[in-house]
Amino acid sequence: MHIPPELSSYVRDALQSGRSEDDVRSSLKSANWTETEIVTALSGWMICDGAGAVPRPVRSSAARDALFYALLFVVFGMVAGNTLALLFAQINIWLPEPDELHSYSGLAALRWSMAALIVFVPVFWAMDRKDRHAAASDSSRKHGTMRRWLSAIAMLVAVITLLGDALYLIYSWLDGQITLRFLVKSVAVALMSLIVLAYFRENRDFPFRFAHLPAAWVLTGSAMIVLGLTLWTVGGPAQGQMEQRDRWRISDLRSLTADVAACTQIDRANLPGMLDPLICARNPVQLTGYATAITYQRIAPTDFELCTEVEFPPAIQAYDLRVDANRVCLQRSME
Repeated sequence: MHIPPELSSYVRDALQSGRSEDDVRSSLKSANWTETEIVTALSGWMICDGAGAVPRPVRSSAARDALFYALLFVVFGMVAGNTLALLFAQINIWLPEPDELHSYSGLAALRWSMAALIVFVPVFWAMDRKDRHAAASDSSRKHGTMRRWLSAIAMLVAVITLLGDALYLIYSWLDGQITLRFLVKSVAVALMSLIVLAYFRENRDFPFRFAHLPAAWVLTGSAMIVLGLTLWTVGGPAQGQMEQRDRWRISDLRSLTADVAACTQIDRANLPGMLDPLICARNPVQLTGYATAITYQRIAPTDFELCTEVEFPPAIQAYDLRVDANRVCLQRSME
């Protein structure tokens, strides 16, 4: 660990003046230096007859501590940020605004935040436990430079967020734009900021008088709850595979529709009543096996549509598609 120059100088001068190590240790303890700092400072000097206090090499762990706390800072931010993102999504689901249009694609995008929590929550929990155990055995760890700087930055961000949240809340109230959803989201931001403030205090606990509640437990529990709710809402791997198969079907549908519209093997002025769309495929090797299920229908002499069955219609982004139950169709004109 890094020893402050003033501590090292004091130990050197005390030992050179003839004071014993026990006497120096007692003086430093009364000045509230930690045991680790005292031992490290004393081990940095050796008394030699006629040479006074001779310095010993002290290996610094500052780089290792900086790496650990920088990684802990980033991991904490990933857990807190993605937990808040999923919490906002749940609030949007349970507290919809009037005349709001819902899109399943927006929910499916939450899988990035879900994946982030699955990866970073265990890492955060392991790193927090390691930091707590290290701080319990070495109280000087709480006063490390890197730990204190990153904690100060995190607390500054949390305080600014709280003030900004309060400012926007008051502005919205004065402007008459406050809704229940807005209030709940504001409370969620405030609670997350309080978790950040509590975690980056010296002991990383909530300052409750009658209860010992580590902020890491609160953050981890919140992350697991919103992850479970989002998994129930969006679906897991089986749901994702179903949506992927539908994306392949829609991709084949669009490709074959463009191919039929440009097909030279049919009469463009008088479309046939029956047609296998695959005979018009310009790049059949780029199609998937789902292309064989695409059907053709003549709508008018120069109009046609291709249709296919899908497994999960809510995930289909309509645009120019017509979705009818589990059937998706795309219409084109030869003119």
